[in-house]
This record gives sequence, C-alpha cells and structure tokens, in this order.
Amino acid sequence: MSFQEKSNLVMTVITALVYGVYFAKVMPPALSEGPSMDLVMPYLFAAVVFLVVGGVVAHILVAMAAPNEPDMSDERDTLIEMRADARSGYVMSAAAVLSLGLALMGQHLFWIVHMILGGLVAAELVKGVLRAIDYRLGG
Repeated sequence: MSFQEKSNLVMTVITALVYGVYFAKVMPPALSEGPSMDLVMPYLFAAVVFLVVGGVVAHILVAMAAPNEPDMSDERDTLIEMRADARSGYVMSAAAVLSLGLALMGQHLFWIVHMILGGLVAAELVKGVLRAIDYRLGG
C-alpha cells in the first residue's frame, strides 16, 4: 500500500468521524429547537481543529510506520486523483444547487450553510471512497 493510498484512507476516516460527530451534535437540536448559528460555532471550530490535528498526527504516524517508503506520487496516483475529483464534483454541484434552492425559498441561514458544508463533506467522502476503490482495483 503506497503512502498516497494510506494517506487517502486516513483522511477519509478522519473526515467521516469528525463530521459525523459534528452533524450528530448539531442537527438534533436544530430540528427540535430550531436552527441557531450561534450554537454551532463552537462545534464547527472544534471540528476544524480536530480535522487538522487528526490529519497531521495521522500522517506523522503513517510516515513513521514506513520511513523508507517514498512519498512521491506517480502517474497512476495523478490519474486516480483526477478521476475521483471529477466524479465527486457532481456531489458538490448537487449540494450547491440545493443550497441555492434553499436560499431562494428563504430558508434560515443555518440550513443553507449546512447544506454547503454537507456537500463539501459528502464530496470529500465520495472522493476518498472512489480513490480507495481505484487503488484496490488498479485504477
């Protein structure tokens, strides 16, 4: 397993965990008590901090596990990255259109912001899964 493949898996798992916890903490109160941007700011800040710190620590551990393994990408890595980017772009585009729809319907800013954030997260998860599939199937 190459460094790029390990990096992809680690970041996909970290992204899923961090934003899974974020949405699990933020959505139930918004649905029951009503949306509030003030209440989500600490959770959003914490999610970003955990994502960055988790990514740095995980990459250090991955690099320490195989110190002699080169971390240079090759043509295959570039092709896998381009394919996953192109496919995940559809997810982000759909979220952008839905966000515009929410704005046009006059929905609360909370829902618009979280549709955009959800689209970004979903696109990253789709990209990570597609990369993992391509690495395993010889993309």
